Amino acid sequence: MINLGRDSFRPHLPATALVVGAAALLGASIALLLQPTVLTQYVASPRMLALTHAFTLLFVTLVYAGTLQQLPAVMFVTKLMWPRLGYASLSTLAIGALVLVIGFGTGMRPVLLVLGGTMVCLALGAVLLQLLLTARTRPPKDPASRALITAVCYLVVTVVLGLVLAAVRARPGLAAALGYRPELHQMTGLLGAFLLGIGGSGQKLLSMFALSKGGPSWRLKAMAYLVHVCVAALVVGVVAGAGASGAAGVLAWVSLGALVAASALQVWEVVALLRRRLRKRLEDSVMRYVIGHAFLPVAGVLLLVGQREAATTAFLLGFVGLAVSGMLIKILSFLTWTAAYAAPRSVQPRPAAPQGGATGASPGPSSPPLLRQLLRPELEPLTTWTLGGGAGLATLTMALSSDLTAVASVSAVAAAIALTIGAASQLAQTLHIVYRVSTAK
Repeated sequence: MINLGRDSFRPHLPATALVVGAAALLGASIALLLQPTVLTQYVASPRMLALTHAFTLLFVTLVYAGTLQQLPAVMFVTKLMWPRLGYASLSTLAIGALVLVIGFGTGMRPVLLVLGGTMVCLALGAVLLQLLLTARTRPPKDPASRALITAVCYLVVTVVLGLVLAAVRARPGLAAALGYRPELHQMTGLLGAFLLGIGGSGQKLLSMFALSKGGPSWRLKAMAYLVHVCVAALVVGVVAGAGASGAAGVLAWVSLGALVAASALQVWEVVALLRRRLRKRLEDSVMRYVIGHAFLPVAGVLLLVGQREAATTAFLLGFVGLAVSGMLIKILSFLTWTAAYAAPRSVQPRPAAPQGGATGASPGPSSPPLLRQLLRPELEPLTTWTLGGGAGLATLTMALSSDLTAVASVSAVAAAIALTIGAASQLAQTLHIVYRVSTAK
């Protein structure tokens, strides 16, 4: 059972980060709806880069960093160190990410890119420092906890590499000295930060929410090593400057093989957790996390046939988007319940912990609500299928944009509409959870 006492955390800060992240996703979806043809244009255009970083930083990373104000205390079974640091790191992250997105959207303005990138780097550096200090009090021994720490390290490396790319854009001389290799920034973020982060934290959370305990841990360990191999192969290729030599081809295939294998292990791990679960019916938000993994094999196939942009879209919008969305709702309902009803240890008696799928008599008028009673149940399927459908349509658009431009244009509009509906439904659910708790106290 999760510790709700002094060693966990005041839940208001991570809950706020989750709500702001949901609002940011809706903002990015509306921006895409206003100009859906951006999906059929050059992937490195200013508008596309703005939308990509709005999704990865203002939604995924902000939600991820918000949960790190509560998740380490749960996973490491210890006290979160320097809890007030979270106020500075999360606010700096949100502001810096917004400045960065504006810098991309207004035509690659180097000053805004460097300023926003610097703020994001400082914010995530503070998040990593807080995580390491927390882990130091009780060093984690399980693969899931170690994967979480490693993923945050990769996240910091990713934003630092992004800052270097921004500096290269501003200084041509620096570009000549360092080269311009955005794929290292991209792959470090996709695999090291997102895949490993979802694999580590998701394994722990899915085990808890599905009541699935025990089982081998080798898959998560192997996935972490494969991520290291993939990133190392990319680094060696950049440092060696292999160019068109045979070594470049070998390194590319090593990196690709490690990527596909790591994704396959993540799917295998989720399937294994589901097979030994005790809770027969998963809640809709947890099911959304599971459904997101269906996009991993899609991304793998697209990558193997040379559709890199479509594969990246399936990975980001499909896998990462649905996984983060599902856990966002589940964690937010728990955090807000904790903020409203979890009494300090010194107060007796403390209300019983909520059971999202519990059966039996409903709580009395003065009892706190169950977790499932905080949700508008009709919003969850709408969120799942519109976000999932939007991700699928966006992937189709990217795959067809070079050959069937007319079809791609239609699917781009449909993708933008679906994503906007899904993001609006998700935000409505988050606001309802907060409102439901505030009025039920």
